[in-house]
Amino acid sequence: MFKARIDLGVLRGCIEAITAVADEGRLRITEDGLKLRSVDPANVAMVSFELQSDAFDDFSLELAGAVETEKEGKGEEGKETSIGMDFVKLLGILGIGGRGGEEIELKLDEKGQKLFTRMGSLAYTISLLASDSLRKDPKVPELEFPAQVILEIEDFKRGIRAAEKIAENIVLGVDGESEEFFMEAEGEMDKLRLGLRKEQLIYLTPPAEKVRSLYSLDYLSAMSRGISACHAEQLTLNLGKDYPLKIDFEVADGRGKVSYLVAPRIESE
Repeated sequence: MFKARIDLGVLRGCIEAITAVADEGRLRITEDGLKLRSVDPANVAMVSFELQSDAFDDFSLELAGAVETEKEGKGEEGKETSIGMDFVKLLGILGIGGRGGEEIELKLDEKGQKLFTRMGSLAYTISLLASDSLRKDPKVPELEFPAQVILEIEDFKRGIRAAEKIAENIVLGVDGESEEFFMEAEGEMDKLRLGLRKEQLIYLTPPAEKVRSLYSLDYLSAMSRGISACHAEQLTLNLGKDYPLKIDFEVADGRGKVSYLVAPRIESE
């Protein structure tokens, strides 16, 4: 049996961050908290999500209905169960809840087929998705990124908002020689460039050579909204030349984290 209680705003922000990439997925419930890894239908982007049990005001997972699993790298057995969740449906329900620090109670039925939720006087029973109807959890590819940037989220959002006005794609890159992170977009008539030098960033690992990759704005715009919903203050970008982009940020005051991975687009000559 799984029971938990958490701030409604925290959970709503986490689910909105997930739906920036995936509408549904297999949510793993362990003694340590919640975990998820899912991809979008087009296999362009992946989201990885973790929320520690101490982010909850109450969190319990009894052995009944859970399976014994070996904890990664520890050689220990722990309790774990998983549920198939329609995150879009859940987000819609969370949006009906109140504001100002209201809590939500969660309870999983013994057969793991329904999730009971209560927000003050509102109670919802959510039917869960069959696990065999969901895609297998994707594997995280092993990637070595030549450049890393840590910046204020507002700077990232500003670049995305500006690019949305003129283009469908955006270039992210780092010039190792000038130690500058840049975002560029080009439409039929207009061009945009946002450049942030090393002293304007929180952290920068410059590459040996200039790196840049092109990405779909549809994906990065959705991710930007997901990041905003979590009220994170900074994010980490891992970049390469014509390489996937990895975005990392913390949620729930550092007691959880989200990672996005999005594939690059091929630039036409």
